[in-house]
Amino acid sequence: MSQYTRAIAAVDRMLRKYGAATTLTTPSDTAATYDPATQGATPAAPSVDAVRAAVFPYGDKFIDGTLIQTGDEQAYISAIGIPEPKPGSVLLWGGKNLTTIRAKTLAPAGEAVLYELQVRA
Repeated sequence: MSQYTRAIAAVDRMLRKYGAATTLTTPSDTAATYDPATQGATPAAPSVDAVRAAVFPYGDKFIDGTLIQTGDEQAYISAIGIPEPKPGSVLLWGGKNLTTIRAKTLAPAGEAVLYELQVRA
């Protein structure tokens, strides 16, 4: 049992209570493979994970028009049981696909507790 087990469980519990169930699709890091039958490349399958998330708009003071644009949102996702999101990951939220622009991991002592994503429609 790590020293962050309680923090991880608390974050997950709050997102289960106040967030919503959705999916996060993360592109594979594996290169495409050559298929001799089709004489073409077969892309590696993305990871599709069921997650609990909460999504909020950025406050006006954070929108600079360059890094954070009008319409960008912050998504918080429990780190339990999913691979680390990365730019290009897609979060299904409110019937829209939100593409990850930046992903941060809250990981004190190297143990992931929470993922914070900047997402854009």
